[in-house]
Amino acid sequence: MYKQSFFIAHFLIMVSFTSWSQQAAISGKWLTPDKDIIEFYSEGQTITARQISTETVKDKKYDNKIVAKDLKPLNEKVFEGTVIDPKNDKFYHGRFTINKSGTLLELKVKWGFLNFNET
Repeated sequence: MYKQSFFIAHFLIMVSFTSWSQQAAISGKWLTPDKDIIEFYSEGQTITARQISTETVKDKKYDNKIVAKDLKPLNEKVFEGTVIDPKNDKFYHGRFTINKSGTLLELKVKWGFLNFNET
């Protein structure tokens, strides 16, 4: 009985470390192609992203707005969830993918049958 409990506890600890390391891959600040800075951070079991700053003066009013929420890791470099357009607060299904070198973040947004990419 003791060995079985030990192995179950060990397995649960390893699974929690795996989940944490997957979320850590996207956590932090990323620069978009439009020169916006987006910060990804954990909120419970999901990841949320907010726009920290923009380069254009007319878009400064969107700073500190949530731009993605309920992101869940599909694997260590792919995260899927809800993407929010800060200009009109419309919700879309989106997928963030980190490139092989870990330096660029690609966003693929689904809108009905259409897909849009932003790298």
